[in-house]
Amino acid sequence: DESMLTGESVPVEKSTGASVYGGTVNMNRLLAMRVTATGEATALAQIIAAVERAQNSRANIQRLGDRVSSVFVPVVVLIAVVTGLWWGFAFDSATAVSGALAKHLWHAVIPGSALAAAFIHGAAVLIIACPCAMGLATPAAIMAGTNAAAERGILIRDGIALEKAGTITAIVFDKTGTLTQGKPEVAAHAIFAKDFDAVAIATALAAHSNHPLSQAVARLGAPDSNSAGIRSKTGSALHEWRERAGSGIEATFESKAVRLGSIQWLAGSGVDVALAESFTNEWANKGASIVAFSLKNELAAVFALQDQLKPGANEVVQSLRRAGHAVYLVTGDNRRTAHAAARWLGLAAENVAAEVTPQGKAEFVKSLQHRGARVAFIGDGINDAPALEQADLGIAVGRASDVAQMAADIVLLKSDVQAIPEALGLARATFRAIKQNLFWAFFYNALGVPLAALGFLSPVLCAAAMGLSDVVVIGNALRLRWWRSR
Repeated sequence: DESMLTGESVPVEKSTGASVYGGTVNMNRLLAMRVTATGEATALAQIIAAVERAQNSRANIQRLGDRVSSVFVPVVVLIAVVTGLWWGFAFDSATAVSGALAKHLWHAVIPGSALAAAFIHGAAVLIIACPCAMGLATPAAIMAGTNAAAERGILIRDGIALEKAGTITAIVFDKTGTLTQGKPEVAAHAIFAKDFDAVAIATALAAHSNHPLSQAVARLGAPDSNSAGIRSKTGSALHEWRERAGSGIEATFESKAVRLGSIQWLAGSGVDVALAESFTNEWANKGASIVAFSLKNELAAVFALQDQLKPGANEVVQSLRRAGHAVYLVTGDNRRTAHAAARWLGLAAENVAAEVTPQGKAEFVKSLQHRGARVAFIGDGINDAPALEQADLGIAVGRASDVAQMAADIVLLKSDVQAIPEALGLARATFRAIKQNLFWAFFYNALGVPLAALGFLSPVLCAAAMGLSDVVVIGNALRLRWWRSR
């Protein structure tokens, strides 16, 4: 099972001389292997190294609020000193300016002496220009937004992710485990046997194998007690069970040979599979894997197995497209399966990349970025980690691997893909609140400091205005708690 590295949902058969990769899972049989790479030379270690390189090369985005705050206090102190000196040494001139402006505003508060005016108006500047609103603008919105997201099962790593989410123009989906369930299920089956329960025998035979396709067949059928009893009796009648690597499984049932496996294997064993030709062609074109069942060298049933799309996957893709995003599908799975999934999702063939390696996914993202796109990559496996890091915004879905979560900017705790538009929408709303808060903080100070310096605001009013500015910033941030996706 190489799905962790490649995303291929169906296990890969290995023969003598084939390469076996660290981090993959042996489904059955003992393997004798010769180690050709260890430690940092393994495929898994190279993927992790690619993630670490990308993380180390990522520049820290300095927030506008932080940059302004670093010079805010010395500038305000300088303005307060200049204000005090102006009122102290040019009292008549300052009074005249305030009097002239009072005709257009309101009555200025001017003490009777130059010394009092210098201290009062200088202090008013210091009071009203408290940098609290500017300091709270970003963290208050981030805290409210990330808390609102967490309540919805969405973990946003930091404010940088919020900023990037608002600029995304293209979205690249991994297929296996992201848009699909990550394991094959029986999508359809056809029965050709008339005088026995082919499904009951096939499911009982399949239960003996750990192969994902066999397990999918074994899960077929109603879970009621009657059916369970029939399958139990059928299973006890199976003898001489054997698994043929790369082909299927066989046994004897009431002294008759039964086989479950690839239709090519059954045809090579002398079974006439012509009856299933129409069914096989139809479902093979849909990207399904075909498993056939025979009894006494006669075709009894065929099963079409697919890695089914998650509920709402098509609606999510269409919703993102309507929002103006270009949507792409990239997978390590084979071309036929990838293009079948794209048809279900309503994606054009040119928006699909199949049989892509982990590094190839990152290169695909990079190619979009070179064309000017701001790319979000959505995946769940270790094989997605390089692409998650390369993308402008990485989103890990459901029970993503630790490496994928480490590389992602946003982690969806649920496997529900319908949370993706919600995550992007909430991230954009949070960053919008940050910009609104910063605008208010700048506007408040740009308006309040001159008014205080000119004597139109007393220290008491300045203190009240300063407190009100904090309330406005925090209140605007708290609106995110009641945010709803449109």
